[in-house]
Amino acid sequence: MKHHTLSRTADRLYWLGRYLERAESTARMINSHTNLIIDLPARLPHGWQPLLDMTDSHPSFSSRNQPPSERNVVRHLTTNRDNPGSLANSLDFARENARTVRENMPRVSFEYINDLYLYARTGLSGALSRSRRNTVLDGVLTRVQQIDGFLSRSMLHNDAWSFLRLGQFIERGDMTTRIIGVAAATPLAGKGPAEPYQQLQWRSVLRSLHAMQSYRVSVQEPVSQPLALDFLLKNPDLPRSLAYSLDSIRNSLRRLPRNEQPLRACNRARRNLKQADVGSLEGAELLSFIDMCQLQLAELHDFMGRTYFHPRLRVPKAGPRGRDGPHQGIAKC
Repeated sequence: MKHHTLSRTADRLYWLGRYLERAESTARMINSHTNLIIDLPARLPHGWQPLLDMTDSHPSFSSRNQPPSERNVVRHLTTNRDNPGSLANSLDFARENARTVRENMPRVSFEYINDLYLYARTGLSGALSRSRRNTVLDGVLTRVQQIDGFLSRSMLHNDAWSFLRLGQFIERGDMTTRIIGVAAATPLAGKGPAEPYQQLQWRSVLRSLHAMQSYRVSVQEPVSQPLALDFLLKNPDLPRSLAYSLDSIRNSLRRLPRNEQPLRACNRARRNLKQADVGSLEGAELLSFIDMCQLQLAELHDFMGRTYFHPRLRVPKAGPRGRDGPHQGIAKC
């Protein structure tokens, strides 16, 4: 194969990993926030705006001049084609990327991803009750996890697999820090009348990352912000912690050639996380630390582009949230 063909294939495998992870995270986030809203008293200031904060969806949502109600926000995050990060768009992009790299994966992989896309498109169409919506989103979660398990057991663990995993874990680390950052910035995270409900909020954060049971087993203490932060950011055995994502990124990079720059960036992020006393961080200090983590993930993404996908071009610097890469379209290109 020519070099540019290899670069294009690597790019699309990377974004396939990101889009599948993004779809799973979006579905999990909506369901967990729904459960939190049900548990909290109606008088507390905790509506659906945080979901827009987590996904940086304000520009596309504000352009529609709609109030941030449950119906409007959920529709925007699931089926709105004008929102680049919506669940529907993520699965559409994942399917198109999978179609173009079918020769690098087991033949049936594309069929599974296409079935996932069709399931979500059919299930999320029209008006849905909360319970029906939760059922469909749970189905998306299950199918993404089945695809991930199938690829892990069936796909050749070569360079193509490494690019797929790199996309998955950069996206996962980004989403973990987003969820933590928004939780830390909401009124429930501070002092005042909402303080007694702070535990509910951090329990919701743990559930949104599928980490509640793991927290109980590992920490064996009541849920609190300092313990939850330390667990979600630094526990190397939790698959959705930032530490686990960075370790997985490093392991994948080690298998690739020309890995010096991205590997240095990854090791720098791992070192900064290890040295931080995250449980003691509050308020502005915590938000500043989360922003730094996201900037480091964005830097990693940039180095991936410079090194492997379009090495002759200088990749534009990603924003603080690192959500949107330098490309648009089926492979973000």
